[in-house]
Amino acid sequence: MSTNTILAFAALAAVLVVIPGPAVVLVLKSATLRGRGTAVVTGAGVLAADLIWATASVLGLTALLVSSQLAFDVVRVAGAAYLIFLGIKLLRTRDFNPGQGHADAQGVVAVSRRRAFSEGFISDLSNPKTVVVYASVIPQFLSASSSPRDAFVLGVVFAVLGFASLVGYALVFSAAGTFLRNGRRMKRLLRASGGVLVLFGAGLLIERPSH
Repeated sequence: MSTNTILAFAALAAVLVVIPGPAVVLVLKSATLRGRGTAVVTGAGVLAADLIWATASVLGLTALLVSSQLAFDVVRVAGAAYLIFLGIKLLRTRDFNPGQGHADAQGVVAVSRRRAFSEGFISDLSNPKTVVVYASVIPQFLSASSSPRDAFVLGVVFAVLGFASLVGYALVFSAAGTFLRNGRRMKRLLRASGGVLVLFGAGLLIERPSH
C-alpha cells in the first residue's frame, strides 16, 4: 500500500472524525462533570473500541456483520438503546456541584474514569456507523493485492485520528470550565447533552441504513 493511499484515506478520515457524534457528546459530558483528564479517558475508550473494530475488519467479521441484516440491526438497536439510556440519565440531572470534579477523593475519581472509559468504549463498539467505516469505507482504499496488514493500518489511522479529534474536543470543552462553573448553566448544558444523546439514539432506531 502506497503512502499516497494512506494520505488519501487519512484526509477522508479526518473529515469523518471531526463531525460531532455521540462520542463528542460523551466527551463534553466528561469534560464538564470531571474535567479534561476524564474526557480524554472517554476518548481512550472510543480508541480501544476502534482498535477492536480494526482487528475485526482484518478477520472479516465486520464485513460479515454488515452483510447480515439481522446482526446489523442487533448492533444498531443495542447502540441506540445505550445512547438513550445515557441521555435519559443526563436529562434527569437535578443537583450539581460544579466543584465536585476537583473535590472528590482519589477513589471516586478513579471510579468515574472507569465509567467514562466504559461509556466511550460501549458507545463506539455498538455504533453501526463505525462498523460501516471499517467494513465499507476502508475497503475502498484497498486493492486485490492488499494484505490484511494494509486494512489494519488504515483502521489504526482512523482510530488514532478519531482519538486525536476527541482529545481536541476535550481541550476545548475543559477550557470553557470558567464559564460553566455556574451550576445552573452546567445543569442546562448536561440536560441539553442528554437530549442530544436521546436524539442520536432515536435516529439509530428509525434509520434503516442500506448496506
